[in-house]
Amino acid sequence: MKPDDKKIWNIGLNEDRWRKRKKRSEDFQTVDAVIDLNTAKHLKRLQNKGFIDSITGTIASGKESGVFLAELGPKGREYCKAYSIKSPIVVKIFRTSTLNFKQIVRYIYGDRRFQKYSKNIRHIINLWVEKEYSNLQRSSLAQINVPKPILAKNNILLMELLGKDGKPYPLLKFTPKAFVKATLTQILNQTKLLFQRAGLVHADLSPFNIIMVNQTPYFIDMSQSVLISHPRALEFLKRDLRNVLSSFKLKGLSVPNEKELFDEITIDFPDKDLIL
Repeated sequence: MKPDDKKIWNIGLNEDRWRKRKKRSEDFQTVDAVIDLNTAKHLKRLQNKGFIDSITGTIASGKESGVFLAELGPKGREYCKAYSIKSPIVVKIFRTSTLNFKQIVRYIYGDRRFQKYSKNIRHIINLWVEKEYSNLQRSSLAQINVPKPILAKNNILLMELLGKDGKPYPLLKFTPKAFVKATLTQILNQTKLLFQRAGLVHADLSPFNIIMVNQTPYFIDMSQSVLISHPRALEFLKRDLRNVLSSFKLKGLSVPNEKELFDEITIDFPDKDLIL
């Protein structure tokens, strides 16, 4: 655990310090750039309900979110038993002050699942989290290699940890030996299944958003993923293929033709020539 981890979590436990203050503008700013007052309260409620017990460490901290390890509480263990998920789990907390709202709205706009949304910042963040939960659930049901989602609450997402002995498996980006033909074939097959079986396009696929579970690639960070009915779905699919193929090509691997892959994946898609 990093030195600040306990301090962050204690904000969720020690609500008295917040009760004694009048609401001020800084209450809506993030603490340590991740957890603000509202987030701390939601974490506390999850703990009181027995869903999570404690935050035990940090996995990553990016510009959009902080990703932590957490132990399940008694209710959480019971709930997750049906999905074969054990402690620790992942707690992904989306930042409420540094998210690029103009950027994320373009992935929400055009998604028929989220046709009604306000310009309220927190509402957009909550939709963003709900969107990732929905995309992971949809992908998991279609048997795509993704972490199983557990719960979405406001700007907090709980999901399965892809790891061993409490340690997450590495990203493809940091697994040089994984840049082989077998891995590329699996990624392209998963991309095809994601499109044809789950009706989704990842929309940000790269070695930074693929975890290597032993020798099997799993897709992560799917908040921006869109339905294939999204007006820019095919554009995003092309970009995903280009990113993946170029990353393997840079490693000296011979890669398939991008257009042929695109045509194979979208073979039954009626409007594949209408790319914006």
